[in-house]
Amino acid sequence: MAADRGRVLPTSASPAAIIYLAAGNFVVGTSGFVVVSILPEITAGLGISLAQGALLFTIYAGAYAIGSPLLISATGRIGRRRLLLIAIATVVVSALVCALTRSFGAMLAARAAAAFGGGLYTPVAASVVFATVPEARRGRALGFVFAGLQLSQAAGLPLGVMIAQQLDWPAAFLTVAGLGALSAAGLWWALPRGVAVPVTSLRTLLDAGRDLRTLLAVSIMALHACALILCYGLIAPLVMRHGGNVGLAIGAFGIGGVIAGVTMGRVTQALGARRARMIALASQVAILPVLSLPLIGIAPLPGWLLIVQALLWHLLAGGMMIPQQILLMQRNAERGALVLGLNATMNYLGFALGSGLGGLVVAGLGYDWLGLAGGTIAGLAVVVSIQSERLYRRAGL
Repeated sequence: MAADRGRVLPTSASPAAIIYLAAGNFVVGTSGFVVVSILPEITAGLGISLAQGALLFTIYAGAYAIGSPLLISATGRIGRRRLLLIAIATVVVSALVCALTRSFGAMLAARAAAAFGGGLYTPVAASVVFATVPEARRGRALGFVFAGLQLSQAAGLPLGVMIAQQLDWPAAFLTVAGLGALSAAGLWWALPRGVAVPVTSLRTLLDAGRDLRTLLAVSIMALHACALILCYGLIAPLVMRHGGNVGLAIGAFGIGGVIAGVTMGRVTQALGARRARMIALASQVAILPVLSLPLIGIAPLPGWLLIVQALLWHLLAGGMMIPQQILLMQRNAERGALVLGLNATMNYLGFALGSGLGGLVVAGLGYDWLGLAGGTIAGLAVVVSIQSERLYRRAGL
């Protein structure tokens, strides 16, 4: 693999390479979130409380947020093909450890390792697409690669539940490891060698941390994710309060996300990344307050409305990462994957903040205020996006 660093291929990545990059994202997404869907089985198997078990996701989110930009900056001189293979191999090994160990401490360590692998894989995969796919097809290619993450929520997590129920929870992690090994083999075969990307370092990370434009741009992701998870994290009790079908609502949310992942690339190509991002941001401002209609006496909400709301919500908002990453890459050509790593950090920080705020809103005001709270934070994301664009326009970007 020594050729990874030197030779630059003028040809673009093949369709097979794009497919395997998306498959890797499916594995990363399933690995990251599968513990949420099978947590009762894991805690029973390890003999720990649900509160302790929740640390398995908390440590993943924290390690991802902290590790992604640091690892990307520290591995800037490693060939992209080799780095992607190392990242997916880390996810595979961590899944095997989770499947085979009965030590809670070892499982926590494996979850942190999985986060480091995922925190490397997803931003680097995006930078490879950006470097190897012509601009005319870049949006669609990015959309397809990130559809792997959306599909992990719609299909990967239910698959984990089904396997855990039929074969016990370690089998879910073994399945992740097996799919990861297949993805790694496909990446080794299909990815071009010598992908040319700017070399990053810890100095690059420090420079990005001092750049107000960059920090404001990635903070949009944090606010968007915060608004989304604030409501989605409590979607089950919200739907149950109105007598709706939780499974159908969550399924509609997942389907909307998959469609968004597949179509947002085309939307971005047609409308431009700035307009596509604004559609995704503004959609939550309009859709989330539907969950607060009981405050004005419209309750219970019809079950079909909750299903349509969930579908439209993720259909319009779920693809925001695609135009966001295109804008970041266009405006930060020298920092490349590093800025995408910062964006991923903000995404997970937004998840953590949204989860905490959701609990505070429910404790202080009640479930019916969640929609308004989420819509307000989404509105703040729109305001920050407008201000961010002003700064870039002043800089001639």
